[in-house]
Amino acid sequence: MDKLAPFHHSPPLFQNHKPKPIRTLSSPSLSLALTTTSSLETAVTPTRLPNLGSLNGFTADSKTLDSVKAMHAQIIKKGNDWNSDSMAKHLITSYLDLGDYKAAAMVFFVGFARNYVMWNNFLEEFKSFGGDPSEVLEVFKELRCEGVVFDSRVISVVLKICASVMNLWLGLEVHASLIKRGFELDVYVKCALMSFYGRCWRVESANQVFHESPNLDDLLWNEAILVNLKNERFVKALELFREMQFLSSKVNATAVLKILQACSKEGALNEGKQIHGYVLKLAMESNLSICNSLIIMYSRNGKIKIASRVFDSMKDHSLSSWNSIISSYTTLGYLDDAWNLLCKMERSGTKPDIVTWNSILSGNAIVRAYKEVLITLIRMQAAGFRPNPRSITSVLQAVNELGLLNFGKEIHGYVIRNGLDYDAYVGTSLLDMYVKNDCLTSSQAFFDNMKNKNIVAWNSLISGYSFKGHFDDAKKLLNRMKVEGIKPDLITLNSLVAGYSMCGHTKEALALIHDIKISGLTPNVVSWTALISGCSQNGYYTESFEFFVQMQEEGIKPNSATISSLLRTCGGLSLLQKGKEIHCLSIRKGFIEDVYVATALIDTYSKSGDLESAQEVFRSAQKTLASWNCMIMGFAINGCGREAIALLDGMQGAGILPDHSPPLRLQEFWFS
Repeated sequence: MDKLAPFHHSPPLFQNHKPKPIRTLSSPSLSLALTTTSSLETAVTPTRLPNLGSLNGFTADSKTLDSVKAMHAQIIKKGNDWNSDSMAKHLITSYLDLGDYKAAAMVFFVGFARNYVMWNNFLEEFKSFGGDPSEVLEVFKELRCEGVVFDSRVISVVLKICASVMNLWLGLEVHASLIKRGFELDVYVKCALMSFYGRCWRVESANQVFHESPNLDDLLWNEAILVNLKNERFVKALELFREMQFLSSKVNATAVLKILQACSKEGALNEGKQIHGYVLKLAMESNLSICNSLIIMYSRNGKIKIASRVFDSMKDHSLSSWNSIISSYTTLGYLDDAWNLLCKMERSGTKPDIVTWNSILSGNAIVRAYKEVLITLIRMQAAGFRPNPRSITSVLQAVNELGLLNFGKEIHGYVIRNGLDYDAYVGTSLLDMYVKNDCLTSSQAFFDNMKNKNIVAWNSLISGYSFKGHFDDAKKLLNRMKVEGIKPDLITLNSLVAGYSMCGHTKEALALIHDIKISGLTPNVVSWTALISGCSQNGYYTESFEFFVQMQEEGIKPNSATISSLLRTCGGLSLLQKGKEIHCLSIRKGFIEDVYVATALIDTYSKSGDLESAQEVFRSAQKTLASWNCMIMGFAINGCGREAIALLDGMQGAGILPDHSPPLRLQEFWFS
């Protein structure tokens, strides 16, 4: 292993740097007598320390920068009469407290023998006083250019700092110098190198460090897995995990936790089950974090019963455990079960926190139970919890859907009073509320005053202008977006395509499709569907089919919205045969379950005079107000007034209240 002393004089580590006198950071004493090896060793290996408070009258309570410098000078002068560790720590804290960060780093580098725990403590203290880790690297470079050679512990920490501040070139230089000197890398340096390359360069370089190691320690295996997971190399990480098992190496709890989180994200159920087996084999099920990750992994893969069994098998349930299982149920829409778990949680003596309530709020929003969102909000506040940014986001979604603009404005006031407007998601949700309620002037004013504008906020306002036909304002905002250095994405441009199409500006919409291609993006199914839908709504039926053909030629597969738009075109032209072909396509692609597709089919068959097929689709489809209206109007326009009236009665008997248009249209056809 590393046989080097913690530091000593040698030729410079890097030949491309000329030796230069070290800069005095706060006083000449900070050089710590680097002119000779003996004086350096004398400065950093003192053995005895008198009372700090009696050091020539300098006390911790009355210290100034000059007094600390004087004390530092006396430490160097007296050398072996002082206990270096205690005094060095005192010096470091004093310099940090007085804002001389470089002096503190200098003392730490050469003040006493270090270990990994002390390094971590120093860095935490350094940051807590407002120090920038880059300043530690500056001191390292100064000492390095003076010929100081550092041991593996210092090199490991320096590489970690390089990774944290993304200092690529210094990290590469450190590695190059180690290779040039034939430095024997210990496991900690190798792990630090892998972490550095994984964050700042390429994960392939990190894997190369791993594979070139003659002795693969468990720490190296675990670091390799973590580096690949952080870089979203899920397959490689699992490959390493399997190799570890084959070689009987042990995966630590952190790596297991990260792999389970990746399985949740990637939808890798089978791999997650394998990890679960490994957890049971090594008796790691007592680790609450791992069990919580197992719960989330199974629920994200739709296996809520297995997730529940994992929860029930746990000997102890932390607050995080309860939140994991409750959020699992709410995410999948099982709100009654989530409420039962909440009650059980309270009976067990664990009090719900804001995370618990937010899970219930978001769960109701997911299943579109918007009134329940507001009821839950009241219950949450009654329990003593104030809404946080995540709560506000769920509530604003409900407010938007229920059209409660005034209540939304009250929430806006709450956000301002409580300083929550810094949150990008809250700001975007508020902006979306004003846009969807056609308050474009308020939307623009709010947008201009947003503290954090993300691309979602830009897209929301641009789409609001586009859908209202204010294309000049939309283009101005698009240009402003580019000037401020935010690149429009496909969602931005698709909103303009949809706006032009809805307003009947087909040529402009098609031109934007070409602009999307020129910009390097690829028009997707949303782009083409917007174009097709706009043509159908504005009676450009022939163009609608032409764009559908062009869409297929470019390899874009239709979705349910595309099918609904095409069926509207068939209904407008009474193209019964073409409608039947699209019906068959819907069945093959699984779109027939979509309520919008089913309603469009009823409309197409009705307008084409095939009431029998329309009724067949209506009977098998999920009944909505739109499908009832469509079938009733189908009977009416085909002269079947009695059947239409009978169906209207059936609709009311099913508990669905009619809107105003069907009865009026029925009178028109009944008495014509």
